Amino acid sequence: MTIPDPWLLAFSVAVLLLLLGATSGLVNSELWMSEPLVCAMAGILLGPLVLGFIRIDPGQDPAARAVFREAARVTLGVAVLASAIRLPRGWLRRRWRGLAVALGPGMLLMWAAGAAVAWLCLGLPFLQCALIGAILAPTDPVLSAPVVSGPLAQRTVPYDLRHAINAESGINDGLAQPFVMIPLFIILALRPGDHGHGIGDWLLHVLVIEVGSAVVLGAAAGYGACLCMRRAARHPDTERSSLLTIALALALATLAGLQAIGGNGVLGAFVAGAVLNESFSTEHEEHQEHFNEAVARFFDLPIMLLFGAALPWAAWVQMGWRAPVFVVCILLFRRLPAWIALGGLMAWTRPLSHRLFAGWFGPVGAAALFYACDAQDRTGIGSLWPVVSLAAAASVVAHGITATHLSVFLRRSRERADTP
Repeated sequence: MTIPDPWLLAFSVAVLLLLLGATSGLVNSELWMSEPLVCAMAGILLGPLVLGFIRIDPGQDPAARAVFREAARVTLGVAVLASAIRLPRGWLRRRWRGLAVALGPGMLLMWAAGAAVAWLCLGLPFLQCALIGAILAPTDPVLSAPVVSGPLAQRTVPYDLRHAINAESGINDGLAQPFVMIPLFIILALRPGDHGHGIGDWLLHVLVIEVGSAVVLGAAAGYGACLCMRRAARHPDTERSSLLTIALALALATLAGLQAIGGNGVLGAFVAGAVLNESFSTEHEEHQEHFNEAVARFFDLPIMLLFGAALPWAAWVQMGWRAPVFVVCILLFRRLPAWIALGGLMAWTRPLSHRLFAGWFGPVGAAALFYACDAQDRTGIGSLWPVVSLAAAASVVAHGITATHLSVFLRRSRERADTP
């Protein structure tokens, strides 16, 4: 991994974020492309393909892979907590049945579809395809942001549909870990001389330690932050902005604390944010939106710039005709058929237009990249990064250029349906 001038990189990132912040909302509404796509394009410009300011290869360099993995982990931790705070109070309690369909049968179908596409299009071994399918199953809160937050999304996307996409993308990033670990443990268990990776190990380490600790400790951390905010709110001299900074500190503390004890920090951050969200009063709603916008720009978008610089162009060329076929099939079949089939079980997707919209906007992003780096470190399978990064790059482009178009189209279709 080579970065010729770290300060030049920092300057480039700062300038990009400054431009996006100064033109808040104009990129989505006027240029009709998402801010994550703009950041990825900037990363390509700064990467080895053009200017060469950033040289990072997570597929071949273990040090680069570790840097990218931890950058993605921090991004996810902050993004999922922001997703939880973005939800209206009580929404998760009211809509838990439909959300359970998306996170249960929905995740299983996306896992199966992703594995089938990898097997049919790439011809990889079955267990590798199962691992790739699990890695691609979670949706991304960073790429989903243009259709769930901001003035354009509020004007065009229905209330429940917007919050359902937001909640699903926040929760399933952490819940994907049990799915990823099943094929990963089987791959390791089948290797000669490797022991201790059976179903018992999966139940103990993944479900009990990682997921269980994330739920319990994340809820405890969120409740503790909630008590602090309520106590601070009772003092007239407390600045309201300082109350909202607790959320950012909570995300990083929960993520770091759970990772230190072997827990699932990403899932824990969402749980902490969901509990903290209950402490916000109506007067805080506007501040929550501003907080989410700041978090998105300063923590979510830089990972897209780094991703753009890390794209493995040579590995994609070596894939030949299989690469575009895989991209098209992933975009069309990984999620959309499942949501068409399950849409009647979720209140927000019963209209066909809503079903198609939610089925399309399940992007592949930071979560898949994080799991790909982690799984490649554990298994040494070199095909994981090129395949997963190809799916993520396709998703960044496809969802980045369709978010505004389809949001506006959805609003117009609703207006036509409401017109007598």
